[in-house]
Amino acid sequence: MGFGVLVLIASLILPLLVAPWLIVDDAGETADAIVVLGGEAYPPNRTIHALNLYKQQRAPVVVFTGGALPGQPPEISSARVALRYALARGLPAEVALVVDTAQSTYDEATLVRDLAAHHGWRSLIIVTDPYHTRRAVRTFRSIIPDVQVTASVAPFLDTFADPLSRGVRVWRYAAAELIKMAFYRLHYGIPLR
Repeated sequence: MGFGVLVLIASLILPLLVAPWLIVDDAGETADAIVVLGGEAYPPNRTIHALNLYKQQRAPVVVFTGGALPGQPPEISSARVALRYALARGLPAEVALVVDTAQSTYDEATLVRDLAAHHGWRSLIIVTDPYHTRRAVRTFRSIIPDVQVTASVAPFLDTFADPLSRGVRVWRYAAAELIKMAFYRLHYGIPLR
């Protein structure tokens, strides 16, 4: 078997093997704020999960992050779309904060660091998709080392009924995260573990 074939096989199998390791779901009982990471508008799985955490009184504040959505005017950000969705489902406006200039997880962590310092927060629950949690937590912990950062996984609103479609989705998300983790390690110095 040639080297190229081995690389091809590894690139197909490795994301599926690593996928469970990418998931971090370690949120404690309560925190000072819930941070809903951007990058999604629909389906609103992150927003729904954060709203449930708020209703469980896990934190008194919900922060929505995420910048402009592709193909939309700059004032229509993923943070504002998520906020609108949450407000329509009962989140009180006075407990919501919006950070809508971030274009990456790194940007989100940097902007939330400033919010945490301003409000005196000592703990955060990060809400994001399953395969994004490890990179998100590592990024936030690196940028805000004096704040306890945990993650609560927002489950996918599963629209794929058949196992093959779900497997392709897992591979796609895991492969993308591995690439992003390598970039974050090389570009920002964010540790992988």
